[in-house]
Amino acid sequence: MLKHKYKISAFVICLVFFFLALFSSAGFSWKNLKYSGNGILADEIPHIASGYYYLKTNRYFLNPEHPPLVKDIAGLGELAARPVFPEITNQENLPPDYHRAEFPFRNATFPKALEWQNNQDHFGTMYLFNPQNDPDKIAFWARLTVILANTFLLFVLFWLLKKIWSERAALLGLFFFAVSQFSIAHGSFVVIDFMSAVLSVIAVVCFALYLKNYATYEKKSRYFWLASVTLALALLSKFSSVVLVPALFLGGLVFISTVQIPDRKKIGSILKYFFAFSAIVLTALVFISVFYAFHVYKMEDSVLVQKINDNYPEEQLPAVGHKILELMVYSNPLLKGLAEYANGVFMVMSRVVVSAQNTYFLGHVYGNEGAGGWYFPVLYLAKLPPGLHFFSLLALLILLAGLFSKKDRWKDRFSDFIANPLAFLLFVFAFCYMIVTFSSTFQIGLRHIMPVILCAALLTGKGANSFWEQGIWKKIRLKHLFLVVSVLMAISVFCSFPYYLEYYNVFAGGTDNGYKVATDSNYDWGGSDVRRLGEWLRERNIKGVYTQIFADVPLKYYLGDDQKFFNLQDEGKLPPEGTFVAVSIFEYMNNIASDNIPPEHKYTILKDDLVARVGKTILVFRVP
Repeated sequence: MLKHKYKISAFVICLVFFFLALFSSAGFSWKNLKYSGNGILADEIPHIASGYYYLKTNRYFLNPEHPPLVKDIAGLGELAARPVFPEITNQENLPPDYHRAEFPFRNATFPKALEWQNNQDHFGTMYLFNPQNDPDKIAFWARLTVILANTFLLFVLFWLLKKIWSERAALLGLFFFAVSQFSIAHGSFVVIDFMSAVLSVIAVVCFALYLKNYATYEKKSRYFWLASVTLALALLSKFSSVVLVPALFLGGLVFISTVQIPDRKKIGSILKYFFAFSAIVLTALVFISVFYAFHVYKMEDSVLVQKINDNYPEEQLPAVGHKILELMVYSNPLLKGLAEYANGVFMVMSRVVVSAQNTYFLGHVYGNEGAGGWYFPVLYLAKLPPGLHFFSLLALLILLAGLFSKKDRWKDRFSDFIANPLAFLLFVFAFCYMIVTFSSTFQIGLRHIMPVILCAALLTGKGANSFWEQGIWKKIRLKHLFLVVSVLMAISVFCSFPYYLEYYNVFAGGTDNGYKVATDSNYDWGGSDVRRLGEWLRERNIKGVYTQIFADVPLKYYLGDDQKFFNLQDEGKLPPEGTFVAVSIFEYMNNIASDNIPPEHKYTILKDDLVARVGKTILVFRVP
């Protein structure tokens, strides 16, 4: 039993992660999912619908700005709900007076023209809220399969880590990442950031294993295939994972040229490494093309070419590139799949360069200019557990003290750091990822740097393990501190249930007040408390409510037919006396913190009339 204590501990951590993610997401009233757990998030609607759409149609016009892997996994789970699929008609042109179908979508169809336009949100609501479907049951099965996959990948990450680090270092890294409200929250929804982060780091670990094998000249083929397949899976999870390619190449180049290769063989070894790395990338692209081929082979070629033409960034890439992609579309399904993958990359590039959103951050509402360079650092400190920050700082201080305790020792330590390719590769990958992130004004959540957070957690675990027996004060060692901190972290996680998405640590005001730092997917991600609001209204027999809620679900489905949309900024006056107004935190902070809204049109005029806070993200006022 003691022999396998680290494996058992890792299994228990993953098991706890699974159940906390599942029950915080679905709640406990599984016979009445409509009013149980977290509502269907804005981002989940197109992801859940697209996954099933791919399985049914072998087409990829909907939600092409994200790769298919996470959505496919969700779609497989949805099969258990036996959903009714919207009819996609052959209507390729819409009349000028065309109006999209509206909830409750009775006998509604979805024209092919809207499919070609990537009208993903409309399709998603039509699919989930079809009168013959149970949207919350579909979401439950989709989430369940994604949570299972995320949990499995966490254990795979531990299993691979212990092959290159010690079992204890692997376990500590797993603990710092998995026992975190932030990780549990994003691992419990049908969204792509969590799985993408784990798959990206798994790819880094497998490439580190390949480098160690490559440097010993054993050249075992299993490490080549492992590196290629995991790189492909990472690239199939999120387009920003393409940062892996330059990061792994640079990290491997430093490792090969400075640690393992004698001077007289450097140039030849670097050339061999270049060809070996190219082979890994090309093999990964083959896997991607095969995977995409199943999603695109029924797409109309001419329409796909037009989509590529619309998204192709000619100001950044030569026009000949578009011609090559056009030829790929018309050639065969494999190359057509790669062309569609490139189309998705272009869509993400344009979104990063020109980001159109309003971002609330630290008392101000920012537009396309973004919230500035402090956005991610502040949220990193505010949203993650203090225990992780404490051990990260402590391990860094001990490391620096060891490096500079003797004049020449830092050179040996630096060589040792590079000699273990994984730690160095994690650092290089995180650094490259942050360069890309900080170059963009697209700032709608800390989730966008989740791979960096995972790298930091693993490096913290590695550092803590290296100084495990280090004396801190008298007889207190680092391992004793970890025991105390780990217990506090675990208690904090259980006490935060089920509001993991809204979690802010105590130094940032706690979960109740963290929204004053930032909203968006950091706190109010489009409808997480809509089910709870529906239950609150039902329990009090309140038939009508005015709402300004950041959500893409049809609110009448949960709140009743008497629900009415309301926007104080536009209306300029309050609803009738005695009526209820429900405002989500996202809309509330964008309203009261805006410099462009006059005081009489701000919700601060209702500050003394707050009657309830439903969940954490919906404020209910009663009009005086």
